[in-house]
Amino acid sequence: MRTLHDLRDEMLAVARGTQPVPPVQSVIDGEAISGLLGVLTPANRALMQLIAAKRPETVSRLAQLADRAQPNVSRALQDLAKHGLVRLVRDGMSIRPELIAAEIDVDLVRGTCRVVPMAVS
Repeated sequence: MRTLHDLRDEMLAVARGTQPVPPVQSVIDGEAISGLLGVLTPANRALMQLIAAKRPETVSRLAQLADRAQPNVSRALQDLAKHGLVRLVRDGMSIRPELIAAEIDVDLVRGTCRVVPMAVS
């Protein structure tokens, strides 16, 4: 499993143009697909929309924006991070949530799912 530092280094290399954009992440394991789809609750989707729109500097700020308890938001973010939808970036003593996924495509016929990453800007 890659560390947050590895992911950050990869993201910076892509932004500099020294590394190509990584391929879309595909999931074909039925249990993994169920887990991925299971974390896409309305409350978690609202968190991802807030991260995209407001770019909160800390998890605490995201909790305020969402009007949810910070421990509840932290647990939700950990679940979303486990499935590759958000990234939790340590910034000194704080943790900043970042949205990774731009979209999720589900192919019901093939039983597959893929996470499409955000475009690097």
